[in-house]
Amino acid sequence: MATDLRRILLMTLTAIFVWPTLALAGRPAVLVNPHVHGNGTATTIQEGIEMVDRGGKVMVVPGTYEETLVIDKGLTLEAVGGESGEVIVAPPGAPNAAILVTAEAGVTIHGLAVNFGGAHGILGAGAVDLTIEQAVVTAVNPPLGMSWLIQVMNDASASGGRAKLAVHESFLDGALHNPAFPFPQSYGISAEGDVDAVLGQNVIRRTGAACVRVLARPDGRGETNVDITGSDLDECYPFARVAAIIVSPSTPLAPGLTGNGTVNIVGNTIRNTTESCRTTNAIHYELFTGRIERNRILGVVQECATPLAGRTLPAAIWVGSLRGAPPASPVVRFNDIVGNAHAGLRVAPNMTAPVNATCNWWGSASGPSGAGPGTGDAVVLEPGAATPDFTPWASAPIAEMDETTCTGN
Repeated sequence: MATDLRRILLMTLTAIFVWPTLALAGRPAVLVNPHVHGNGTATTIQEGIEMVDRGGKVMVVPGTYEETLVIDKGLTLEAVGGESGEVIVAPPGAPNAAILVTAEAGVTIHGLAVNFGGAHGILGAGAVDLTIEQAVVTAVNPPLGMSWLIQVMNDASASGGRAKLAVHESFLDGALHNPAFPFPQSYGISAEGDVDAVLGQNVIRRTGAACVRVLARPDGRGETNVDITGSDLDECYPFARVAAIIVSPSTPLAPGLTGNGTVNIVGNTIRNTTESCRTTNAIHYELFTGRIERNRILGVVQECATPLAGRTLPAAIWVGSLRGAPPASPVVRFNDIVGNAHAGLRVAPNMTAPVNATCNWWGSASGPSGAGPGTGDAVVLEPGAATPDFTPWASAPIAEMDETTCTGN
């Protein structure tokens, strides 16, 4: 802690005695310290954002900052001070966004905590380039309507460009302590429209909707590409009883839907430790192409899970659409699908070509039940669906192994 305090003091002294001499050349870096006034030091984060040059760095010392932030230029916003305390952005009331990013140049948010009571914790609107690292985003008394801990939404036909989103090593908490209705419909991370996103090594808990949601553009056009990797998802309580991870078109569907893209869901662990009935699918996958591989889907779907009319039926992994979307085309391999009631994999009626579902561990060396011969989690086909290729299957857990082939019966 002493080292951290010395570091903060050094930065403060630098702000007082050195940075003013750089005023004519601009400020490549600004220190935010509410206890130091003037001499190139900002007392609020927003003031620091306004003072720093484009592409510069805003360094924030520990404390609670009761303000909303608007970032309209490329910069790095970084918490400093380490063990001496957190940097917490906690605007009072229920503003639409605690942090709004509109800059098309790269914005990096590193190490901040965000406590919000409105619709958004961090919102990227338009063709942004947003990276969030080692953040903690918590919904504090979220509204009963829809809310998002992190959301980027972009329509390239309006913005003229594609959005980029990266969220790494962050902790997101929907703060939902009671899964009984009524409760907030909060999403963990949502990438919508013309977005290229990489979401990796995150922990998401207690959302009143999906932990991760990927949506095509509402007009049914555009392209959405997302990688969801290495994350730990639990207590995803979908208000609409859909899934922990939703990959789908927007609703209502536009006529002549042509939206496309690649969504890969790889190396994640999805649980339902409280055995909530509200989670109908661990992964709900419509429309897109991609890989569902090396995930551990452990006891997510309970016996008490119920269908959502016209949308989905209980299964660890649901592939295809009941809503008129074109067939999805994921590869479903090397997953551990264990302890899920109703179905491990359920295939929608519009899936008339076989899904590659080989080399999964279904919780039994005898393979999947249902369309399969074994006693593990079931493969279930809706009327008209093609039978997936599920042989060979893994004879033991495989998701965390390096094997690229498997043995089975």
